Amino acid sequence: MAGLLILAPLFLTVVVVGYLVRLTDNFVVNPLFQILPLEVDAKVKVLLAKLAIAFLVALFVIVTGLLAEKFIFKRMFLALEQFLGNVPFFSAIYNSIKEIAIAFFGSKKGVFQKVVFLEYPRKGIYTVGFVTQDKNWEIHAKTGRDVLTVFVPTPPNPATGNFVFVPKEELVESDLTIEEGIRLVISGGAAVPQKGNEELRMKN
Repeated sequence: MAGLLILAPLFLTVVVVGYLVRLTDNFVVNPLFQILPLEVDAKVKVLLAKLAIAFLVALFVIVTGLLAEKFIFKRMFLALEQFLGNVPFFSAIYNSIKEIAIAFFGSKKGVFQKVVFLEYPRKGIYTVGFVTQDKNWEIHAKTGRDVLTVFVPTPPNPATGNFVFVPKEELVESDLTIEEGIRLVISGGAAVPQKGNEELRMKN
């Protein structure tokens, strides 16, 4: 299950995009080049075809996203999503992929709320984490402390990692956005945001 949850988003993305590319090539690009009297080199035709496919696939994805926000289409997407969520075994994978996608693409209702730094896995060593929950529940009552739920990702795959309960006063809040934090994790610390470098230079 863990392996499927890691591979499924990438696999499904590749399958969907590959299918859209083939569909666009067969039903749009090829007929278009047959109709238009283009007397150009074969390499240029291939380049134009690739650009046309990329544009049409991107346009289709964007339009689908826009339609999903409209009332009628939103109801259709919600009905399809509810159906997929009730399919045994598939529902567990689908819901996990959905949560990961929401978190990674910066939705306002995403799982990740903010980026923080915390001492992990021991004192004196800091790592990047994402706050996922800041509401009071059982652990607050039993510890008597203001505790946040933090997800600590494992580079370079931010979809895996550990979640820990950390007292709020032990967290260092970051000015990074969720997207910047994810890029930082994926790059293994190589893609340090520009504003972080500027602040460091100013202090020096």
